[in-house]
Amino acid sequence: MTYLVGDIGGTNTRLALADVTGVQPASVMRASNDAYESFDAVLSSYLQKTDPDSLAGVCIAIAGPVQAGKGTLTNRNWSLDVDSLRAQARAPHAELINDLSALGYALARVSTEHVFGSHQGATNGQRLVVGMGTGFNVSPTRATASGVTAMESELGHAELPYSVSQLLQDALGAAAQPFNTYEDCFSGRGLERLHDAVCGEKQDGKSIMESFAAEQPDAQRTVLLFARALGRMTQSVIHQFMPRDGIAFAGSASRGILTSKALPAFVEELTADHHGIVDAHHFPISLITEDVAALEGCLQYLSQTS
Repeated sequence: MTYLVGDIGGTNTRLALADVTGVQPASVMRASNDAYESFDAVLSSYLQKTDPDSLAGVCIAIAGPVQAGKGTLTNRNWSLDVDSLRAQARAPHAELINDLSALGYALARVSTEHVFGSHQGATNGQRLVVGMGTGFNVSPTRATASGVTAMESELGHAELPYSVSQLLQDALGAAAQPFNTYEDCFSGRGLERLHDAVCGEKQDGKSIMESFAAEQPDAQRTVLLFARALGRMTQSVIHQFMPRDGIAFAGSASRGILTSKALPAFVEELTADHHGIVDAHHFPISLITEDVAALEGCLQYLSQTS
């Protein structure tokens, strides 16, 4: 059986064909959203190029909330629904899911890169995906006898934990005022805003991380503060979601911080005994690094719902 899977972000869309063994790498197409008027146009172009035989199902993940088979991207005026997907792909089964939920389902099919911590004591089948790239969101997951359950969330728009807000207030004073939500702080754009607040300089995230690696003082202050705040935030979500089987970070901002020399600052705040309820050392931290992870998550969801 052949499936069509896709992942629509704010900037790019990826589509691919898949079978029971996984996503077919040669079939992956990456399209710039700015080059198309709608997702229907992207899908039409892909179907014309690949001309797949009869599809058993289609599943698309989007950067936005999904409800009752319908969804709209949060930063682009594109709307999708399962009826249109089913008709355009000529498939008997169509699904639409949130992109972080797709990464949650992907945990059943992809490996992650260990960063910190290890299992000790009882596990509970619960994991947490933290997406930190252009935006921010999480997906709590739980392993069950029938597969993986990945829950939707819009945590990026919730208020920051008090411990994070206090850290920023102590470091920035009045300049901490714009950092109200998770996404205000924990995203690529959040890193850029933080750098502006720290030293009054506007730089893109890539340049900030390059300056940090070169030990430029302003970038050092920014990135180490970001890493400390991320450590406190991670400690907070451990208490909120109790993911004893681990936290898997995804997204370019996550990789930038957790693979850099800022990791010790992150770990120091993560493991500080602020509450004395759980030991963060026993909650493994890892990175999702596979480029097709969300596509594999769509395939996993199709396999569980077919």
